[in-house]
Amino acid sequence: MTRQPERDARDILSREIGFSRKPHGGRLRIALAFPNTYYVGMSNLGFQTVYRLFNEQEDVVCERVFLPGRQELQAQLASGRPLRTIESNTPVRNFDVFAFSVSFEWDYTNVVSMLRLAGMAPRADARTRHDPLVVIGGAVTFVNPEPLAAFAEVIAAGEAEALAPALAAAMRDADGRDDLLRRLAAERGFYVPSFYDVHYRPDGTIAAYEPKPGTGAPTVVQKAAIKSVERLDPPATTIFTPDTEFGSRFLIEVVRGCANLCRFCWAGYNYLPVRAFPADRILELARLARPHANRAGLVSIALCDHPEIERILRGLIDMGYSISPASLRLDDLTEPIVRMLHESGERSITIAPETGSDRLRRVINKTVTNAEILERAELIFASGLENLKLYYMIGLPTETDDDIDAIRELTAALRGILLAHSRTRGHLGRIVASVNPLIPKPGTTYQWLPMEDPVLT
Repeated sequence: MTRQPERDARDILSREIGFSRKPHGGRLRIALAFPNTYYVGMSNLGFQTVYRLFNEQEDVVCERVFLPGRQELQAQLASGRPLRTIESNTPVRNFDVFAFSVSFEWDYTNVVSMLRLAGMAPRADARTRHDPLVVIGGAVTFVNPEPLAAFAEVIAAGEAEALAPALAAAMRDADGRDDLLRRLAAERGFYVPSFYDVHYRPDGTIAAYEPKPGTGAPTVVQKAAIKSVERLDPPATTIFTPDTEFGSRFLIEVVRGCANLCRFCWAGYNYLPVRAFPADRILELARLARPHANRAGLVSIALCDHPEIERILRGLIDMGYSISPASLRLDDLTEPIVRMLHESGERSITIAPETGSDRLRRVINKTVTNAEILERAELIFASGLENLKLYYMIGLPTETDDDIDAIRELTAALRGILLAHSRTRGHLGRIVASVNPLIPKPGTTYQWLPMEDPVLT
């Protein structure tokens, strides 16, 4: 028997620390959706950050909503029961804004499902001004907003620290929906799909993309970004719950961006320039979170680019945190950093050789060599870390069978170093290699690269 959503919401909130609940009267009401289950959505640092940014504004109330689990989803679709927020059990259709934070392409269809659950037409051109304004943002809007453009009045492309206050300000000042859309179109980072005409060639490719006369929309929508993070709180876990992947972990962003610009990496291109959050504020937020978490997850694509990373690690260790970094860049691994990770209680580390050959690594603008990878592996295992996760890619430009074989050979060499250190400890660690195909991303060097070779297909 399916549980009542009101009871589910009460149970969820009873296990949470840090959620926000405000009266609705006189406030801008935003229903913030993550288009997947609660377990997945509450693991997402970006989602928690947007929730905090909206609720920090006194005249805004932001409440969360998630995709129901598979069984509940089917029952809810069959019954017509409306989608409701967790904090107040209010139907989403009663809000002023229905905002989505979308991080992954595979959640596109879930956006459509949640619009239907809310009792709204999925396509924007079938809705009226009496419906909530549908705004879609998140990491995927950096990459390519077009797959979701038909379902949103507004696409928010850029960093939430710039977009959330701008959206709220426009909502306060606007005189009706048409004026609101024009105000947002004039702001950096907001794309209003209905303000553009698309012209196609006979073969179906786009010939021109033009703003409609009188809309004031720019020809090119530029992403919104914060120039400096000196006065900003870094994105960090603000709601702690055991009902998620990172239940006992405090997540915090340490550095945004990466200067290496590997040719396949959309995050490196889209999050420029590189900005390091203040070390003092990182440690202060970690101190406040310590009663609720015993592990710290450091989020960054270039963790060691922080000029004070060693002080941050030492501070977290002194607070009693076990430290779990994101994938570490090989050329930044140093003996003090590896030693402190082990001291904190960490037993595993993740690195990304990407390929097994130096030649192919140079093609993708990754300059680390196999000799340096093996040298870092020696440092990792000698420092007491036991497990190593490796990220590889296949389908890279100019790849040959020899490059594929090199993945096996490099992994075998790394295993040899692991075994040598495991014998002295009397305990065998693990190497886990993940091999995935290249997915060319918009905004990168490889954005127009076909995924299939016509000769083979």
